[in-house]
Amino acid sequence: MRGHYINALIDVLEELGVNRREFLLRCHVEESELTSDTLLDPDRIRAVTETAVSLCPGQTLGLEVGRRLNINTHGPLGYAAMASATYADALGVLLKYYKVQAPRVRFDIRDRDGWIEIQIDPSYSIDSQPWLTTEFLVTSIYCSTEFLLSGHLTGIEVWFSYPPPPHEAQYSQIFRVPVKFRQPFSGMLISSEVARYPLPSADPAMAQLFAKRCESMQQMLAQDNLPDRIRQILFVSCPDIPTLSELAERLHVSVSTLHRKLSDNGRSYKDLVAEVKQQLARQHLEAGELTIDEIAHVLGFSDASNFRRAFVGWTGMTPSQYRDSIE
Repeated sequence: MRGHYINALIDVLEELGVNRREFLLRCHVEESELTSDTLLDPDRIRAVTETAVSLCPGQTLGLEVGRRLNINTHGPLGYAAMASATYADALGVLLKYYKVQAPRVRFDIRDRDGWIEIQIDPSYSIDSQPWLTTEFLVTSIYCSTEFLLSGHLTGIEVWFSYPPPPHEAQYSQIFRVPVKFRQPFSGMLISSEVARYPLPSADPAMAQLFAKRCESMQQMLAQDNLPDRIRQILFVSCPDIPTLSELAERLHVSVSTLHRKLSDNGRSYKDLVAEVKQQLARQHLEAGELTIDEIAHVLGFSDASNFRRAFVGWTGMTPSQYRDSIE
């Protein structure tokens, strides 16, 4: 699971009086890992969750954290969903690429008798609060749905497979739709009519652009080697490209070790930054939504002339020539 989701949990804990630094030390998690470009392994996710529950046993942590994770907190995946033509298309994007954000979560979509079932399984639970991890995921999906549909919630139900928890009354403060317990699965039930709802944020070009970025991230996850891990960080970070020292800190290695490992792979950090910027530049130019000045800005170039110079070095063409060649 991405580190920034855990950061949202820690923000809630801080509001409840938990010391952030002491909590991180206790869980053996570094502050630098609480970012969208870091994937925390399942053992540490479980340790963080169990520690949080032990410190705040009477709190509704799953609901509180989940409600803070709206669609725009899910990185390129969230933006691809927002730009989709319909809610059903957004669900298709989510089903295809959700593992770039949470590889261990199990997520499924089924069409039955005029209803769409969104089935969610967190893959693990906490014995003392077996509902917590499911609450977190379902609440996040619900809040994202509410945003995507601009509050048009008729024809939606939220389901939980477990019995009503002690804090059942809190659910009505989060969910503005019928909530049912002891159901065949945890997740949401959506009418086919709602699924066909056109999204106000639909943007075909941006949907394609962010889907490509999700595809790149998914391929990097599958390969899981150092250059691809670095590319993944750069894809998420751009235009705020980390320095080599900052990157080494995120990867928990020294600068010299990082330099050596890249050299062993026949790569340099400068080359990887250029590759990512070139790929993003091509995607933006092909999408046709941004001006060349705007593309230069979103890629972190100081001005359009520097971007043009770099692009000519990558491709032998100016950005305008490249855009003309694909039209």
